[in-house]
Amino acid sequence: MLPVLFRIGPLRVESYYVIWGLALAAMVIWTRSRAEKRYAMDFNDVTGVLQWVMAGVLVGATAGGYIDNWSRYAESPIRILYIWESGLSSGPGFIGGGLAGLYKLRKLSLSVNNFAEAASVPCALLLFVGRWGCFLNGCCQGIATNSPLGVRFLRDRLTPVYPTQLFESFAALAIGICLWIAERKMARTPEESSRGALLWPSFLMSYGLYRVAADFLRSGDRIFGLRVGQYTGGLAFVVGVAWMAVSLKNIRLAEDGRSAGV
Repeated sequence: MLPVLFRIGPLRVESYYVIWGLALAAMVIWTRSRAEKRYAMDFNDVTGVLQWVMAGVLVGATAGGYIDNWSRYAESPIRILYIWESGLSSGPGFIGGGLAGLYKLRKLSLSVNNFAEAASVPCALLLFVGRWGCFLNGCCQGIATNSPLGVRFLRDRLTPVYPTQLFESFAALAIGICLWIAERKMARTPEESSRGALLWPSFLMSYGLYRVAADFLRSGDRIFGLRVGQYTGGLAFVVGVAWMAVSLKNIRLAEDGRSAGV
């Protein structure tokens, strides 16, 4: 579509990196603001956690890029050293960022649940905006199709494919809107949220299910018939279910404790 936004002499300003960079910046700024104002977390503490999250996202997404395109490196192992060719993969990026953030939150003795709730809606925004970078770049596209949904990219003008980048973008937007509405309807206090997260496990479950189902329409390398995004999506769903179960149990125990104290 539009892989290069403009050129400054020999320098190419690529839409993929510009849009994903803006999406990541917006996610970080909004998460930090929400964590401080809505979930009563210290600004400096959250900033430190987000720095670890971003480092983890970069490492995970880069490693995922290698796995996501494993056939390229199996054919020519020397290309593993070409870091600029690895690309990025959102699923492993989430895993890397999540693990790094969890480590830092535990080290600072901060509420994992409150931070996760603060990050839930901004993460949906991240995917909604970021996938437009993939669309303009022509990467992460779908399999060939003759349906009216098919689009043609500059790299292969003759073959229409599913615009799976936009499918994921609008799915993330729908998830984000639902979480935003639910957050306002529940109107939970920071103390209530710290006992058990509800938005974040809902995000993990809904986005994980989407990736497992929709990646059948994605082109690219597969491992045992499935893409990397489907494995990470399945993991996200399982973690979300477990997290939600623990949260609901803790919330119920807290309510029973208050009732017993009355």
